[in-house]
Amino acid sequence: MKIPSEITLTNDAVTLVPMTIDYVQEFYDAGQDDAVWRWAPPHQCQSIETARQWVEQGLSEVAKGHQVMFGIIDNASGRFVGSTRYCSIDIVNSGIEIGFTFIHPEFQRSHINSNAKLLLLTHAFEELGAIRVQLRTHEQNQKSRNAISRLGTTFEGILRNHRLLSTGEYRNTALFSLLSDEWLQAKTQLINRIIDGASEVAVKKLTIDDGVIDLMREFPLAQIIISNCDALSDQIIYLPLRFDAIHGTLTGHLSVSNKLLPLLTHEAKVTVIFQGDDAYISPLQHEKIRVPTWIYRRVHISGSCKLLLPEYNKQELDLQVQEYENGQWLIDEQPAVMINNMLQNIRCFEITIKKLDKHFKMEDNKPIKVRESIAERLMANGQLSLAAAHLGSDKLFIK
Repeated sequence: MKIPSEITLTNDAVTLVPMTIDYVQEFYDAGQDDAVWRWAPPHQCQSIETARQWVEQGLSEVAKGHQVMFGIIDNASGRFVGSTRYCSIDIVNSGIEIGFTFIHPEFQRSHINSNAKLLLLTHAFEELGAIRVQLRTHEQNQKSRNAISRLGTTFEGILRNHRLLSTGEYRNTALFSLLSDEWLQAKTQLINRIIDGASEVAVKKLTIDDGVIDLMREFPLAQIIISNCDALSDQIIYLPLRFDAIHGTLTGHLSVSNKLLPLLTHEAKVTVIFQGDDAYISPLQHEKIRVPTWIYRRVHISGSCKLLLPEYNKQELDLQVQEYENGQWLIDEQPAVMINNMLQNIRCFEITIKKLDKHFKMEDNKPIKVRESIAERLMANGQLSLAAAHLGSDKLFIK
């Protein structure tokens, strides 16, 4: 393996520049948020002085040939958004590590990390001739572990009491690796994920209106149609899905023994249908319309599904229980044996929304008096939600 040197790596989205002391202020600005250092104390950007000391320490390792330190630039905004390094350089055994990575919270779960890792991995395998690239993170840092797993790496295990932290505690470290003969497939998957991510950004810029969100939360049992399956009857499953408003995703779980579980791997393409309520509208329900009709609410979603690491089961199940139980039943109040058995027998998954179609057929083009007349009948039938949706912006009519 070649000795890595200070070099600028760039693509359309991200540029990695050799770190210098001139970037200290930008480095400090990118790392001020306490959340950045939750799993890697001490807080290296607690002040401009601590940031300067850490950069100087890193540059001293660079001068010794032990590391290569980069600043991460977002090409679209021109902002310095974080830092990363090559470290644990082993020329004899052709091994190298990507580490010391932090990204400003505003740019986490965006295009930054995937593109930065693509640049670093490509250079390591294709230019330096690395045989093995490893990445490490805190055992409990689930967000980081999930991000590393998405690179196509293999989880190798936990290094127990691996590092003494500034808090006086020892850190257990999760170790991942990627080998040169695995790189081509991992690279293809990573590039495809980056391309899909560009579409996801466009989706996230769209506003999902309150009516759609209300429907998904009121009628969470969704029909999930999984692509790439020969038998149509075998690729349809009904599961409750929780809408994550922060990330714009849908999450759920299913049994590990479910025969459709293998179909949800490898970014499976899925169509999700939320079946809202509906009602037959008789001519007797209003005075001016003589033709009977049907009103309904449906939401169709196209997206991709991925299974989450088992470590996420507890977190996701907690959120689902909070959503559906309304505080009547809490996981932490149940016997540990029961909960452990439950967690061992499920797999949680996440669906990224790439396209959303709202199919609401209401009489909202009718005069308000007509809509009020229909809403009154719906309310009399106990269909309060549909009545409110039917009235649209005139919901104040409902007492």
